[in-house]
Amino acid sequence: MTIEQANAYFASLPEGFAPARQLQEALSAKAGRVDYLGVAGTAGKTTAAALTAAVLRAAGRVNGEPVAPELLAQAAETLSARETLPRAAAELAAAARCFGEAGCALAVVELPDAGLAEALPKMPVCAVTSIGPDGISASLERSAALAAGVMRKGSICVTAPEQPKAVVSELIVAAGKADCELVVPDPDDITFLEAEKFASRVDYGGYTVPLAFLGRHAAGSAAIAVELALALCKKGYDISDEAILEGLAAVENRSSIRVLSQRPLVVLDACRTPQQAIALLRVLNMAKVRHLSAVIGLAEEEGAEAFFSALESGLTAETQKKDRTTMPGMSENPFDKVFLVPPAGTDAAMTERLLEKARYHFDAELCGSLAEAVELARANSRRGLLICGGEAIALEAADLLAEK
Repeated sequence: MTIEQANAYFASLPEGFAPARQLQEALSAKAGRVDYLGVAGTAGKTTAAALTAAVLRAAGRVNGEPVAPELLAQAAETLSARETLPRAAAELAAAARCFGEAGCALAVVELPDAGLAEALPKMPVCAVTSIGPDGISASLERSAALAAGVMRKGSICVTAPEQPKAVVSELIVAAGKADCELVVPDPDDITFLEAEKFASRVDYGGYTVPLAFLGRHAAGSAAIAVELALALCKKGYDISDEAILEGLAAVENRSSIRVLSQRPLVVLDACRTPQQAIALLRVLNMAKVRHLSAVIGLAEEEGAEAFFSALESGLTAETQKKDRTTMPGMSENPFDKVFLVPPAGTDAAMTERLLEKARYHFDAELCGSLAEAVELARANSRRGLLICGGEAIALEAADLLAEK
């Protein structure tokens, strides 16, 4: 199987969940020799994983190189001959097989489904990032309980600072049942030294670094990475303070809020959930940004109403219910105009339905392509533009803007 065939195989797999037993059966013996650091949660997983991996790379614990294409192709070929796994489970199984074949001693894995963590044999340290509304149906308590699936006996679990009380309570109970140590960073230990003009310099407990990631949520991810490094030290891994500082400062932002230019302001973000929308709005408000045009390319309809509402007001649905002054379309926010666009491969009819939802909150217009939306957004903006709605639209926009 070639790498192109491997990519096509993963793309063809169904979405859904797999029991841990099924995933475990798909792992190789070599994959079982790796120590895994699992990262679960509803927001901040990619940032926390990237920061942690950068610290480990600076400490010489991981090489940071991409998986060899031939290893991934080999793993895909082996998995394709077995019982079909949902995409997330198959990708995790392939990654674990590649880590094993490459002789890795330690690997950081981002877990879209924390229930899969049970299949990974050794996980001395793990993380539960921010838990917030998913915009669909799961309660905070349910989301926290699912994320706590990374915990196991004798491990150390680091969670995000400033978690909702209901989440912390659920995690404490889960840690007690699993006989797992729970570490909660103190938000009072986080100090913003610079955060006015889309720059971020943060101190956490004496670790002072410039971050490529913006916002308080990103500072929380940095705190998680520091505590994960300290937890690994407890488990016998030698990680110096210098490696922690070097790693945090070196990591490149490829997933979170990215400022591509200041004049005009161009912001790119893969946010697609209410929690991520709130974090984005907080950063824009901190920088006192107004009169932006927004290009939004959501790939699915489920949770869209909650996303638009959070992007308008910066509040969760629960908070809005308590505050009757936050009527749809009445909140002050950075956006003068919103342009909706279907990401490549999505249904245009769905985007038309999304337009109706968006018009409850913004002056919104539908565009046929990203290029058209960007052109209109620039023409109708006094300050600049934001492009968001998910990873697909963010990647497409990055390529489009790089050409111009």
